[in-house]
Order: sequence, then C-alpha cells, then structure tokens
Amino acid sequence: MIILVEKVRLSIGTAVQLGLETGPRDPDFTTAFLMTYQEGKCEANCAFCPQARESSASSDRLSRISWPEFTFESIIENWLPPGQFRRICVQTICYPDVVNDVEDIVGRLRQITKLPISVAIHPVSKGELKKLKDAGVSNIGIALDASTPDLFEKIKGEQRDSQYRWEKHKQALQDALAIFGKGKATTHLIVGLGESEFEAAKFIIQMYEEGVTVGLFAFTNIRGTSLQDHPTPNLEAYRRIQAVRHLVSNGELELHQIIENDDGHISITIDQSFLREALSSGEAFRVTGCKGCNRPFYNERPRGPMYNFPRDLTQAEIRKAIEETRLVG
Repeated sequence: MIILVEKVRLSIGTAVQLGLETGPRDPDFTTAFLMTYQEGKCEANCAFCPQARESSASSDRLSRISWPEFTFESIIENWLPPGQFRRICVQTICYPDVVNDVEDIVGRLRQITKLPISVAIHPVSKGELKKLKDAGVSNIGIALDASTPDLFEKIKGEQRDSQYRWEKHKQALQDALAIFGKGKATTHLIVGLGESEFEAAKFIIQMYEEGVTVGLFAFTNIRGTSLQDHPTPNLEAYRRIQAVRHLVSNGELELHQIIENDDGHISITIDQSFLREALSSGEAFRVTGCKGCNRPFYNERPRGPMYNFPRDLTQAEIRKAIEETRLVG
C-alpha cells in the first residue's frame, strides 16, 4: 500500500492511553480517538467548531479536547494489546483528500486490529462511502448537529458561507444507511444551539424513524469560535432530551406522546411508573452515539455539570438525573 498519511491527531486522552503523552491512564477509556491532519483549518465554517475556517481557536482543539499531532507510525508502534479499547473513532475535517487519507488510516489500522472503526465525516459520494466500507470502516457518522433546516443553515450552512446544506446531509445519511445498513449510520444533535425542546425531540424521532441513530452533545462554548459567548444548555432541558432519545431508541415513545408546554418545556404522556423504571438504569444519561463510545469530558468541565456520563452512574446520580428531567412526579 502506498502510504499517504504521515501525521494524524489523537485526543489527549487517547495519547495518554497509548503512552505518547504523560498522565494517568483511565480504565474507563474505551475508544481510541484519531483525527485527520492537515496544515491549517477545515474548509467548513461551523459556528461552534474550533476547526472552522474563520475560527481563531487553536487548530489542535475539537470541543474542549486538545488533539496533539503524532506520526501515524508512532501510533501503530504503540498500539495497545486487545482489551484496552472497544472501538476506534476517526474524526475528519473537510479538505479535498480526506477520503483517501481515511482509507489509508483505516487500511493500516485493519492490519493490527479487528475493532469496530467509526468514521465521522461530511457528506461524500456513495462511491466514496463504499470505498470506506471496503477499507474496513464499520460505522459512518454524518453530523447534522442542528435540529431544523433553518438552524442548520444558520450554524453550519449557507449563512456560514459553507458548502454544507441540510438536504445534502440528509441524503448522505440515507446513502450511508444503504451501504452500511441500519444501526451503522449515525448523526449528532448538539443541544443548546437555539432549538426548542420540542424541535430537538421531533428531530430525534424523525432520525430513528429513518433508521439513523442519534448521538447527543451539549453545546460547548469555545473561545475563538463564532459562538464563544453563546450559553451552554440548561441541564434540566438536556436531561429531558436525553430521556426522549433513550425512550425513542428503545421504541418506547412516539411524537404524539410529547407535549410542548407554554413555558417551552416538554412533558411526556406515558405511565409515570413505566417512565421511572425506563430511566432507572441511568443509561439515558450516559454518552450516546456509536456502541462503546464514552468521550470522557468532551462536553464537560471537571467541575461540572456532567451532561453525559462516560461511565455507569451511581444510584445517587441516577436519582438526581431523573429528578432533573422534571418528567417524573
């Protein structure tokens, strides 16, 4: 194979796990996170993203996380034995050769591991998606991020002088479903961009009806981005959206059972004892996305609040999270 990729970025947590950065290793760190590398910024211009074309944030950041660069060979040489990771996630930024780079990265990883490999990428052609599957990609993520077309165009698309368009992203998700299969295509929803709770809930239901899984993120304001002064989401509102996603993903909630109240909050018209039982494992409040993902402190500051738990919750944390939803009497 002709080697195309010399350098990639690793999340700082992944670099520590591999011994490429100093620090305590986390026994709950289940995913190896890589990101494609190029000099300069992404060609897209998402308002929330440090990688955006017009962002003045450091190019080694994604959300709150630092992503130092390494030679790809050093990652291969320091790869951990089986059991340390459950999956690999390759994040991409938008540039012309990104599909070829991902194909090379995945192909070389496939020589040393059988772990599931997810790739988060912008819309690409069906032929390119097939190429990625043939290289060994297991799951594809195409992030809509916003819950409505208007908000998408404001945050990611036309109003950001970007090539991204809502309908192109939606079509790319359908293409990914056709090529990778149901349960293998996912999208992201960032809660707190300006949507209503009902709009977020409706988006989640529509995605699952189409066969697309949803990973929830809490908006994180990063200095140097266009939304650096935008507030983070209300925790109680976020808990309600987490509850909705959990119920919908398990086939336990439909749109007609969600009510938008005068204060903008949603309520759910299902049996209260059933709802409490459905949330009692705490699974609803953990990191969501591809199976096995936990993204420690991707959205969360160590002092809190903890929007997405990267581990099993304690019984006290479960009780508090359920109470925070204000859905259970």
